[in-house]
Amino acid sequence: MTLSSLFSAPLPSIRQQNKYLLWSGLLVVLHVAAFGAGAQFADLKTALWTVATTISYAVIYLLPAVVLVALGRTVLSRLPGQGAGFLLALLAIVTTSLTHVLLFADRTIYAMYGFHINGFVLDLVKTPGGIDSLGASRSTELTAAAIILAFFVIQAALYLWVIRKEGAAPAIRWRWLVAILLCLTLGERVAYGFSHAANYPPILFAAERYPLYLPMTFRKLSASLGIDVASQGDEIRARKIDLSYPLQPLDIKPPAKPMNVVWLVAESLRFDMLDPKIMPALWQFSEQSLRMEQHYSGGNMTQMGVFSMFYGLYGNYWFPMLSARRAPVLMDVMQQQNYQFGLYTSQRFTYPAFDKTIFVNIKPEDLHERAAGEVAWRRDQLNIDDLLSFVDQRDTRRPFMAYMFFESTHANYYFPDEAVIARPYIDDLNYLTADFAKDIGQIKNRYINAAHHVDSQIARVIEHLRKTGLLDQTVVIVLGDHGEEFMERSRWGHSAEFNRYQTSTPGVIYVPGQAPRVMTGISSHLDIPATLLPLLGVMNPPEDYSLGGNLLDPKFHRPYAVAADWNRIAYLGERYKITIPFNATGSLRNEVTDGDDNAVADIAAAKQAIGQERAEIMTNLARFSKAKY
Repeated sequence: MTLSSLFSAPLPSIRQQNKYLLWSGLLVVLHVAAFGAGAQFADLKTALWTVATTISYAVIYLLPAVVLVALGRTVLSRLPGQGAGFLLALLAIVTTSLTHVLLFADRTIYAMYGFHINGFVLDLVKTPGGIDSLGASRSTELTAAAIILAFFVIQAALYLWVIRKEGAAPAIRWRWLVAILLCLTLGERVAYGFSHAANYPPILFAAERYPLYLPMTFRKLSASLGIDVASQGDEIRARKIDLSYPLQPLDIKPPAKPMNVVWLVAESLRFDMLDPKIMPALWQFSEQSLRMEQHYSGGNMTQMGVFSMFYGLYGNYWFPMLSARRAPVLMDVMQQQNYQFGLYTSQRFTYPAFDKTIFVNIKPEDLHERAAGEVAWRRDQLNIDDLLSFVDQRDTRRPFMAYMFFESTHANYYFPDEAVIARPYIDDLNYLTADFAKDIGQIKNRYINAAHHVDSQIARVIEHLRKTGLLDQTVVIVLGDHGEEFMERSRWGHSAEFNRYQTSTPGVIYVPGQAPRVMTGISSHLDIPATLLPLLGVMNPPEDYSLGGNLLDPKFHRPYAVAADWNRIAYLGERYKITIPFNATGSLRNEVTDGDDNAVADIAAAKQAIGQERAEIMTNLARFSKAKY
């Protein structure tokens, strides 16, 4: 059968249809097997479990296509005229190809970030500006399009091959096939259940490679059979938060002359970029400011990082704040004190949804986006042009807040020629074809050059404030939203883990009248609101509106930081770092390291050592909720 004759072809036989689905299923098996490529099996049990799981889950992943094709055949068989065969072919090819596309996308995400398609990824796809925030190069987009097209071509070719001859489709012994699949599925379910009860890591960790893996557990049954049931990792089960924020009405004595605020945030700017050679302007400015040398973001992603620095709250509060369209107390107070706003970003305010949270009450004309039309470094440059114009053209009788979010330091790491200080660097960072293990040095050099460019734009702001005499009247804050890892521990990028490279950022705060100081202990984005609001005349203790402390208080001490992502909370202390699943599903587990991100020999002792801090974190997760834990 040719492609042209397919348009008028009748429905294929059920036998031909089943043969196509069977061959498609075998291709899906190969695709799913790629999730375990390079994995080292601890023993034969894990290897056999992996084979069984690969086959059974391949069937599960293909099942929606099988069901849709069966339903489509039922409907099309009742339609008069020609074209039913073509429509069924289209349905079969599209559904099976989409299965491959989704598996490929998930495998790519897992390889890069260590998690599967989840709520965070879906939010990124459906929110305006989400896809743009990935910063993919043109070559990455073209490669992805070519791969997707290839899946469709392969499935179309397979379909044409299968239906060309009726005799090429022998009967399939479905009873035997179904029986084998049921045995494999039941076997891997049972094996996982007992592995979970006995806390057998090889199988538990292997399960994490499969998207949408649904674990079966039976700890009580295992105990009744005399199997030693090991203690499981902690998991936080949070209730739905009904906000009580702030806890008490604010007692405010506005200053006679409120200070201006200039707030500069750089995408993915990690702690060690604050270096005299890489960011000389910011380094010099930090020597006149409060420089925090062990400063942590409130997350390993933009959403949680920027949220935490404005609200001073853990990342779990993002969801109720978004639902309630509740601005942070900090923005409320500045609006009450008649601040004028000039807010700029080289991404979008819609992703993450800061237009519905942090800046929900800001007039649209005060929100300025440059998310397209120019490369990131040029957008940053143009936004600073506009920010400085805003400063010059403001109403001088009112205080102002200027905010800028730099995008240059987000992958693909863009910079102009004059910003090059690190060579060699990779010319084109293609997410899908790059050999990260081999090229990571050159990739990092791109990042260093981008950071150097951001420094030049920060320098423009500081110099302008100094020349206009505004620096003595202005609080200047410079932070990264989160860090960026270059495989110092395990991965490239961010959003995957809570090691220092992905969570620690530069922290520089200039407050007029404050003596320069270097803080070597732990500090956090959570401390920013508790530092700024007293300067605005808020008399309440920080506990009324944040989970942070005042960095300007001589008695300030933070024994640990807390960071979050979509479904985890991380304790970040001097001795230990412990990641705790938050309303987890699937096989998420505790991850325990020492303060330098190295494996810990005695995990139980590490968990016990932070028992008091964990209880405090649990309390704080619901501190601003009417329903407490």
